[in-house]
Amino acid sequence: MKTKLALALALCFAQTLPSAAAEAAKPASAAKAATAAPAIDLKPYTLNYKKFVLQNGLTLIVHEDHNVPVVAVNMWYHVGSRNEKRGKTGFAHLFEHFFFNGSENYPHGFREAMDDLGASNRNGTTNTDRTNFFEDVPVSALERTLYLEADRMGFLANYISKEMLERERGVVQNEKRQGENQPYGRVRVEQPAKMYPYSHPYSWTTIGSMDDLNAASLEDIKEWYKTYYGPNNAVITLAGDITPERALELVKKYFDGIAPGPALPRTETWIPTLDRNIRDEMEDQVPQVRIYRAWHAPAWKDPQQQHLGLLAEVAASTKSSRLVKRLVYDKGLATSVSAFARGGEIAGTFQIIATLKPGADQAEVEREIDSVMKELLDKGPTAEELARVRSSTLADFSREMERIGSRANLLAENQTFGGTPDAHLAQLEIMAKATPADVKASANQWLRTNHYTMTVKPFAKLSAAKSGLNRKLLPALGAAPDVKFPAIQRATLSNGVNVMLMERHSAPIVNVALVIDAGAASDSKDKAGLASLTLDLLDKGTRKHNAFQLSDALESLGTRLTTSTTLDQSITRLQSTTANLAPSLQLLADAALTPSFPADQVALAKQRRLAQIGQEKAQPTVLAQRVMPAVLYGADSAYGRTQSGSEQSVNGISREDLVQWHAGWFKPGSATIVVTGDTTLAQVKPLLEASFGKWQAGKAPAKPLVTASATQGKRIFLIDKPDAPQSTIMAAHMSLPQGQAEDLALEPVMTNFGGMATARLNRNLRLDKHWSYGTSSQIPATRGQRPFFVVAPVQTDKTREAMLEVAKEIKDIAGARPITGEEYTSIMRTVTARLAGRFETIQSLENAALSTLNLGLPDDHWSTYASRTRALDEQQLAKAAAKFIKPDEVMWIVIGDLRKIEAGVRSLNWGEVSVLNADGAPVK
Repeated sequence: MKTKLALALALCFAQTLPSAAAEAAKPASAAKAATAAPAIDLKPYTLNYKKFVLQNGLTLIVHEDHNVPVVAVNMWYHVGSRNEKRGKTGFAHLFEHFFFNGSENYPHGFREAMDDLGASNRNGTTNTDRTNFFEDVPVSALERTLYLEADRMGFLANYISKEMLERERGVVQNEKRQGENQPYGRVRVEQPAKMYPYSHPYSWTTIGSMDDLNAASLEDIKEWYKTYYGPNNAVITLAGDITPERALELVKKYFDGIAPGPALPRTETWIPTLDRNIRDEMEDQVPQVRIYRAWHAPAWKDPQQQHLGLLAEVAASTKSSRLVKRLVYDKGLATSVSAFARGGEIAGTFQIIATLKPGADQAEVEREIDSVMKELLDKGPTAEELARVRSSTLADFSREMERIGSRANLLAENQTFGGTPDAHLAQLEIMAKATPADVKASANQWLRTNHYTMTVKPFAKLSAAKSGLNRKLLPALGAAPDVKFPAIQRATLSNGVNVMLMERHSAPIVNVALVIDAGAASDSKDKAGLASLTLDLLDKGTRKHNAFQLSDALESLGTRLTTSTTLDQSITRLQSTTANLAPSLQLLADAALTPSFPADQVALAKQRRLAQIGQEKAQPTVLAQRVMPAVLYGADSAYGRTQSGSEQSVNGISREDLVQWHAGWFKPGSATIVVTGDTTLAQVKPLLEASFGKWQAGKAPAKPLVTASATQGKRIFLIDKPDAPQSTIMAAHMSLPQGQAEDLALEPVMTNFGGMATARLNRNLRLDKHWSYGTSSQIPATRGQRPFFVVAPVQTDKTREAMLEVAKEIKDIAGARPITGEEYTSIMRTVTARLAGRFETIQSLENAALSTLNLGLPDDHWSTYASRTRALDEQQLAKAAAKFIKPDEVMWIVIGDLRKIEAGVRSLNWGEVSVLNADGAPVK
């Protein structure tokens, strides 16, 4: 999958548009001038870097940024599923998994090592064209990280074993099952097989086929590694708290002695054509009809790919974009529409996806898609549309570049596919110069709807340097770096609205969150979903703007406006650039304080919510989370209902209900404005007074704190999902409310138990037994009483066995096998070292502020968090685990094919077994 940053670059950058109000005030000549395509200033999007090439061909890129004591390590191997061949598919992705199993000189597992040294944002991914591995590590752990990356690059072959192959083959096959068990999951298998010729390397999925995975031999795997994972086929990027000189020194130390792999031929482009329209149809367990329409398109490097990206944004990026407005709002035929242009390295696609409203006529939807696209092809987009897209995309780009991990990934992608670390700048220039005529011409060439050449050039002569490095000697870890957390500054507006500010000037962006003390807990039983539905409608029309005018005004400023509902908070979020903060705040106040709840938008929102509920019921993990609250808290509890509501409750919500809820809960005395980012209290308070100061004073009713009795254990609830390739297991019980003395110690306990890739649950069910692609466990930080729960999707034939293992792990963590010795040392290294990168972004600061507000934490909670966490001992962790986790109170929800699993589950004799439907009601 592409990163969000790469997707932003693959879209487009048209000319900047000022605010709607300012534009309206301009004379006609000035307004006309604003539609011209000005030259783009590339300086804000230019990344400092130095590039080195080692004598064995490894490319090193270094980006220096000392904002936080973290270094992003990003390794790209120029190998993906397109390097495979028929009969041996899935090798690239399978080998990605091998890289996490340890190596010749460190036979202990890469996941474990990364957790031990406190890495964050760490994973590996594979697509058609590349495999990448990435981790953000505290600077104290950089040398050890490079040692480990080098060892798995150069010293993996002798460590690969038959046992490792069998284990990872099982994990990947469960990943494949889990992906295809999701609604619409099989589309990714069928679509490329039909669009591409049989011999084309994009015609099979990256994950491969079951038959090919079963047939993979140890010899096949070793040959694959030998061919594609040499230093001359790799780019390593180090971004963050590191100098180029130190980076080169460390990379040469650990990588210079690794021998290069063979020279590799590379197909530059292979873009097929379809000789006819192809229609395909499949049946699946989905709640709505969905239409996918795709065209072949140019590859990553081609400027026309960027033009098509512009077209996709104009077609379906916002409420007022053409396909969304026509299908969702004007015609009410679809609940969602998206469009995108994806440029693979050798070929691309342009795709439209429309999810139909239940009962909508598919033929009519296709006619409307054809009509909109014909108009775009005939006339092209308008200059104003391109201007809005550019402003929005540039703002998104700035937000994404805040993270050093995103910058590292961008530099590596540029080098791998574009031949230079700053290839994105050339793309930006193409985007800036794109006119409506350019976009129209490219669209007509590709969307109205032959040639292979390979040039062979000699590689530079490559060799390995002589190295006296003792690779059995593991580099020491430095002391975990100090964690800096900005002080919480507070103020109060003239009408009583509280303000919290945390400054961070690392990027020219500001986040503002208007937080109302309401949330889903303010819903009544018969109006479940009312709070979240009201929030959903805040940007669908106000006294000043209709939904499309508001969308256009936000896009013109490069501003995002989103809403969310938690159990106890109703949040309206603004993400703005510093320069456009003042007009953006005016739009935030307009949406939050004066929504008009248009009748047509209310009806449409209810239709979309009903479709959403259908989607939630179709996804096993989400379905379990829908059923769990009523089982644990009781249906009458404020926490016993889902935030989205039920079909019955949503159907019963009227426009007047929305108006009354908003009037009753949106009160200044119950509101806090949380500001994070590139501003000061002196700068932002007058802006907040100007936008929110006239809000009439008042306070909403207080909500009672939610409490619940201990869970009645020894109960199992089964939900049938016929033909499901997996069972989803949830184990849950009521735990304790926030405010316990052991709250801090609970965090490393839960991280070690089910909160990371090498947690106990994951090690058991994924790494040791390969019955699952991944498991998790949480005690969420709610204001009222909290639940404990485990989620474990497992292969169907291991449902009963997996339940036994989950039960054993719960008993172990509760006291039978406490966290002691090396396990304690490791998890404490993990949680303390991760703190260096935990608050890298202003979004993370905002989340910390929201948590402080919701849970009533002291203002110094986060600034003292690191030192208090480091002081935790084994006994405190054991006491927390025993206090919060109660094995005898666990109840179970199991979703799967009851024909295959019910008898086994009942044979456990764990108490009463009930069969429920997707609404959580008993099946008679």
